[in-house]
Amino acid sequence: MNRIQVLLIEDNLTDQMGFKRFVKKKSLNYDYQIASSVSEAKDLLSTQTFDIILADHALGDGTAFDVLPAIPSNTPVIMITGNDNAAIAVKALKAGASDYLTKDIESSYLELLPITIDNVLKAQAIKNELEKHREHLEVLVEQRTQELQAEIEKRKAIEKQLRILAISFETHEPIVITDAQRYIIRVNKAFSKLTGYSAEEVIGNKMNILKSGHQDQQFYINMWSELLATGQYEGELWNRCKSGRVYPEYLTITAVKDNDGNIINYVGLLTDITEQKEAESAIKKLAFYDALTSLANRRLLIDRLEHELVIAKRIAAYGSLIYLDLDNFKPLNDTYGHHIGDELLIQVGQRLQSVLREEDTPARLGGDEFVVLIHATEESYEPALMKAQIVAKKIQQKLNKAYFLNNSEHFFSCSIGITVYPENGHNAEKIMQHADRAMYAAKRAGKNAICLFDGKNTDLI
Repeated sequence: MNRIQVLLIEDNLTDQMGFKRFVKKKSLNYDYQIASSVSEAKDLLSTQTFDIILADHALGDGTAFDVLPAIPSNTPVIMITGNDNAAIAVKALKAGASDYLTKDIESSYLELLPITIDNVLKAQAIKNELEKHREHLEVLVEQRTQELQAEIEKRKAIEKQLRILAISFETHEPIVITDAQRYIIRVNKAFSKLTGYSAEEVIGNKMNILKSGHQDQQFYINMWSELLATGQYEGELWNRCKSGRVYPEYLTITAVKDNDGNIINYVGLLTDITEQKEAESAIKKLAFYDALTSLANRRLLIDRLEHELVIAKRIAAYGSLIYLDLDNFKPLNDTYGHHIGDELLIQVGQRLQSVLREEDTPARLGGDEFVVLIHATEESYEPALMKAQIVAKKIQQKLNKAYFLNNSEHFFSCSIGITVYPENGHNAEKIMQHADRAMYAAKRAGKNAICLFDGKNTDLI
């Protein structure tokens, strides 16, 4: 198997090293070179050819968009952007990029790199094959036109058949071909494998045989409007197999036209992106949720708290933050081992979820520290404080019940700190500090206690 020639355009040394380690760890079939700037990338592109380009958007002497004109049109590009750069990703796709990936702090995006490169190269190979056949057909049509003018009608029929056969049906990618009226006239084996429908079952039907109901009518109106206007459509949708399984799909449709510009066929390339979506979901879970308890982590908690502060200030509402720490957790770990301590933390997370409303957010910060964000719904400070006290007491009662660990019964209490927002702080970090201060006051008060910090004083409840 030929090795894939990759050019990585990346000026960040940490990201360069991350890429190198990932390729080595996964034993990927890549030969790669790295350009650290726009000028260096252009120099490499002027003397060498690559199978695929991985381009970071922000570079020291420009952006990836400055490199695009130097990249051959048949060389696919995957744009790599930072978080919250959806506009740049859209701009990149419009400028000719084949796909994009979004960086994250933990470089988890690298897990998506192999399947993304594989999908892009497969799509590019099909496009190259189509272009090769198209050029061959144009030469053939020109010759036949010059030599056999009297047989023009026969030539047109041959041309149409050759255009349909221009796609290799031995590909592993599912392919469907329809006539100009959108009725299916041919599918390949990969299509039948994906959808569960044999060729005999779908030929003569329209593609709505796969309709899942997840997209409304306006979606299809927009899709066909784009296809008729540009001759091509690419996008994600949900389709349904014969078995009833609904799956995410990346659909590419190309309109095939005759020499007069009339559409004679549509060619569709269907890519099952279930694994990609599952990988994205897994990465999101790793980024925003605690791996042990599945509760929100600090990152997600801060994000939601900042969101709540914006809403609370806008509608003049009050919420609260409850900070709790298990009492005497370390002796359990030291005596029975971390696996027993982990089991206790899992049970604590489950008990927290059982006493909270769906709109409230329980989170684990690390170790045996947990935080509960109470949604801002109260019109003044006092009701918000009262609700926080009620919830804190429920949590205390729930967590004080017996735990069955290592085939024996154990009891644990917790120290709880409360603060109300936005009265007691104007940003998320400040509010977290207030709740943490109240929790430590509860510890000093003898543990198994609830304390309030109002920004000035700490009171035992």
